[in-house]
Amino acid sequence: MSDIDSIPDASEHSRPVWNDGQILQINEIFYSIAGEGARVGQPTIFVRLAKCNLRCFFCDTEFDSFTEMSLQEIIDEVRIHTGEWVSLTGGEPLGQNIAPLCEALRRLGYRLHIETSGSLPPQTELFDLIEHWTVSPKRKRVVEGFERITELKYVVGKAFREDQVEEDRSELIYLQPESSKPEYIHKALEILQRHPTWRLSCRIHKMLHLP
Repeated sequence: MSDIDSIPDASEHSRPVWNDGQILQINEIFYSIAGEGARVGQPTIFVRLAKCNLRCFFCDTEFDSFTEMSLQEIIDEVRIHTGEWVSLTGGEPLGQNIAPLCEALRRLGYRLHIETSGSLPPQTELFDLIEHWTVSPKRKRVVEGFERITELKYVVGKAFREDQVEEDRSELIYLQPESSKPEYIHKALEILQRHPTWRLSCRIHKMLHLP
């Protein structure tokens, strides 16, 4: 593929489902450490929401299978684990109404992180609930509506171009090699030489064989 714009949208039947947020489609809930970006090394409870509106050819995450869970069921499973951070990931977490879940988790004292592709507009109230926003654009530009972006993370593969980076949207810019292929690692390092304020992101959890 010659351009990141060639990443296709998912077919209509597999798009995320919007609802009242009382029932969510959850792929998995698990404990690990944050392995990417500015939060690397922090113990974290991950809530992986199902479905995605994109189909990235390099994605290594299975997110189409899901269990429909109530807010209380999600919270009960989160509380099995220890940790102050809960990370909402996917799939595409903004494809479902996560505001009620975020409100419930905040009431319990959790700090919230989200990772999104920036391809769907966020609910405005989420910016009062979610502390750390990781936006990892996969195609085109980040859509309007993002009041705050803690960090931008770009996957560096064959199609990645420096002019895709929206440097004015966040003070923290991370480049993450698409895989462990030397060509992608070298490409990221060469770009960083030209942009010394940007940073390299490595998937530490994968190196440690963690989920």
